[in-house]
Amino acid sequence: MTIKERQQREAHDRENPWRPIATAPRGTGLICDLLFNDMVGDFATNGLQFFLDANGDWYQLEPPRRVCTPTPMNWRPSYVRITPERRKAIIHRANEMRGQR
Repeated sequence: MTIKERQQREAHDRENPWRPIATAPRGTGLICDLLFNDMVGDFATNGLQFFLDANGDWYQLEPPRRVCTPTPMNWRPSYVRITPERRKAIIHRANEMRGQR
């Protein structure tokens, strides 16, 4: 990572701080970044996007899947929302993929 890339990442982190998972808005279609915690430590999901449905379940957009473990500990908004129709399609595809396993 170059100095310029690091400075850009730090500026992005200052403008979009991580927030406690309990404050995430349910059922709004807000696309978010997630920060997870597992036995190895904290890790961000760079490049992956998620949304929280009205039931409190997190879903990944691509590939569509329901996030079960590890549990996210922090979130930050991407300031983009997806339509209810697209959310429904993602949830449906995630459930179909889960049923195939």
